[in-house]
Amino acid sequence: MILARHAISLQRRRSYKSSIKDLNSLQSNAQTIQALRASGKMNVDAIPEMRSWLAKAGIQQADLDELNVIHVAGTKGKGSTCAMTASILSKYRLAYGRSPRIGLYTSPHLVSVRERIQIDGEPLPEEEWTDYFYQVWDALAKHGDARPVYFRFLTLLAFRCFIEEGVDVVVLECGVGGEHDSTNVITKPVVAGITSLDIDHVHVLGHSLPEIAWHKAGIFKEGAPAMTVEQPTEAMEVLEKRAAERQVTSFNVVPIHPALDTVSLGVGGNVQRINASLAIALANAYLTTQGVDENLGRTLPKEFIDGLEQVRWPGRCERKVVDSVEYCLDGGHTTASLQVAGSWFASLPQADGSLALIFNQQSREADLLLKDLHASLAGLSFASVVFCTNKTFAQAGYADELTSLNNATDSVEALEVQHNLAKTWERLTGQKAEVLPSIEEALAHVKKQGSKRVLVTGSLHLVGGALAVLGRGPE
Repeated sequence: MILARHAISLQRRRSYKSSIKDLNSLQSNAQTIQALRASGKMNVDAIPEMRSWLAKAGIQQADLDELNVIHVAGTKGKGSTCAMTASILSKYRLAYGRSPRIGLYTSPHLVSVRERIQIDGEPLPEEEWTDYFYQVWDALAKHGDARPVYFRFLTLLAFRCFIEEGVDVVVLECGVGGEHDSTNVITKPVVAGITSLDIDHVHVLGHSLPEIAWHKAGIFKEGAPAMTVEQPTEAMEVLEKRAAERQVTSFNVVPIHPALDTVSLGVGGNVQRINASLAIALANAYLTTQGVDENLGRTLPKEFIDGLEQVRWPGRCERKVVDSVEYCLDGGHTTASLQVAGSWFASLPQADGSLALIFNQQSREADLLLKDLHASLAGLSFASVVFCTNKTFAQAGYADELTSLNNATDSVEALEVQHNLAKTWERLTGQKAEVLPSIEEALAHVKKQGSKRVLVTGSLHLVGGALAVLGRGPE
């Protein structure tokens, strides 16, 4: 009877909301992250530790080998490429008489953490999420109180979900880098692809493109094909060398597919033609293993076109109208991706009313990135400019699923970054900007000023928070 009462009590305490609270407890605070960066152990111990967590969670390497993984690394366009790859595959009926069940694992999320783990284009429902979450949580508890950090746990959860749900193929996005990323316990991928490279995560990956390319190419595996898009020469040389060292079956550089000139991609921005071309090649690599032999010369099969046109990937060159105000949201957070965001915004048809900018970049070289964005905006004039933190709401603080402990609390609360950004903007334009403590207040301010088109950029966390305030949950 006591055991039964305990089980009932435990069941009542366990809910989707409690799983989010438990998951957030696995986040590393700013001080811990700084110590790990200084020690260099973020890289050295990563894969051995991840393999240990897999064993404790009861996930066998043989199970992972059967997932038919399409593994994707890169700096820019990873998520878009993965989404397009999955969308293309969803249009096919294969030898077993149905469309393949497709697992998709990406990061970060925008509004709900469930966005990271999708099956057949849908985030894992709350009930299933909670069930699988506590399966993994309890399996680890049998080995002591220790738990893996946030992203490692989510990767374990994704693997558990995909194995139990019996998916046919998994499109798997790396978190950071490749060589030491938590996803790189995959040893037998169907294919590995690398999107465009840029300088990012320098504390882990290095300060140069060759160093970054070395890490990204860590997902290349013996016996599997590898591919990438056009890269700077110094990066391409490293990718080619790593491909040879890893004894991949082939290494191809994917050009922009000529048929894309007449395809209306479901994800905005001209740069997406590069990502779409890689997605075409990745999807075709899997289809070939399933006996589907498509001729991808100068034309594309209808399934490819439908997949590319019907894909949706929120927060990337996204336009959304709420209460007669158009919000243009892009999560660009590197030099190149912010240049893309700025150029995209500047290329839009002239707005019927004044423009506004909401920007934040909390943990990178924010001033330099703001300068890059400004240079790409083609001299546009903004009636209102706001720099805010990634805190979601003015009174309630962070939305539960957008809580972040990765930045120093004192710095965030003092708005140090935001005040520095305002000074930089004034030096660039002569215009004074507003500094506000939350996304909710920033959105309210530009609306009150009468802005009709608002660019929200600098961080996927900022964009996700804006979408939460504007009222959209996961789609």
